[in-house]
Amino acid sequence: MSTLIEKIASDEVIDIAFQWLCQKREHYHPNADVWQVRRWWHEKKPLIQGQILSGQYQFRELRLIRGKEESFEWWSSLMVALVLKAITIVLTEHLKPVLSPRCFHLAGHGGLKGAVRAVAENLSENTFVFRTDVKSYYASINHSILMEIVGKYVRDEAVLCLLWGYLRRYVSDGGNYIDITEGIALGCPLSPLIGALFLKPLDDRMAQLGCFYVRYMDDWVILAPTRWKLRKAIKATNQVMNELKVLKHPDKTFIGRIARGFDFLGYWFSPAGLGIAPKTVERMVENVARLYEHCAPSERIEAYFQRWWRWVKGGISPKRLSVIRRSVTQRVMQCT
Repeated sequence: MSTLIEKIASDEVIDIAFQWLCQKREHYHPNADVWQVRRWWHEKKPLIQGQILSGQYQFRELRLIRGKEESFEWWSSLMVALVLKAITIVLTEHLKPVLSPRCFHLAGHGGLKGAVRAVAENLSENTFVFRTDVKSYYASINHSILMEIVGKYVRDEAVLCLLWGYLRRYVSDGGNYIDITEGIALGCPLSPLIGALFLKPLDDRMAQLGCFYVRYMDDWVILAPTRWKLRKAIKATNQVMNELKVLKHPDKTFIGRIARGFDFLGYWFSPAGLGIAPKTVERMVENVARLYEHCAPSERIEAYFQRWWRWVKGGISPKRLSVIRRSVTQRVMQCT
């Protein structure tokens, strides 16, 4: 039987990762490194496989990309992205038996719309809700705690060394190099899987309590029929979060009766039925207004709205769609 590191370096997995990367970067500039790698792939492939198997592979630095509202780290090297994808492919299959089916953001677990439908279908059987997420989740993940969790399910030392290299990275910021000692990288194919595994202790505690529980990355909802059962779930959640050294987001935490309504993943849940969260509509209207102020063509504004509306339709029943569309359309007309 092949070890995990042998599977990562295998022809099958490396070729799948390469095809994924080519597809992701098919619209890149003609001078981008993807075209050189594609041209000389027959030579580069055995080299990268040899480095992985010998334990000599090392991750290169990331670049810090600064935006107007937030910054993110970018794995600029194509080969780094390829190796991370190969690790993701193998570990996804390896960890599938131990990851909770209530973690909906993982492939095959239902996705965002599956999480929304599961919550909506269980509202009538419960009275109370606890909804929260982790403050600065990716940035706050403790490496030692994470690797202790990983080590329970991954025993291949070569793979663990690769994972440490992925975590203990360094970032180039205008000529300065910053060592990263906490958190995982955004925009990385491996991070959603690692992010799911880090909160596995929470998944396990909720399963032991028998609560209705849905998690989408670091955003989760717990429903309970009684106040006592809800308090027990909240206490268990706080204990796990203390153990993991993460904090609840104060602005995104709601504890109370379902009858008051609550938002989750952009939708609004209440006894009246599933709707769109007010904040979601506000963000859409702001984006439309910004496009209008920047003199964007009407076709571009319409295309943005249609994409947003397709997202809405994926979770709302046909009976409520017409009412919601009239209300949303009026808001958009007001801002344009």
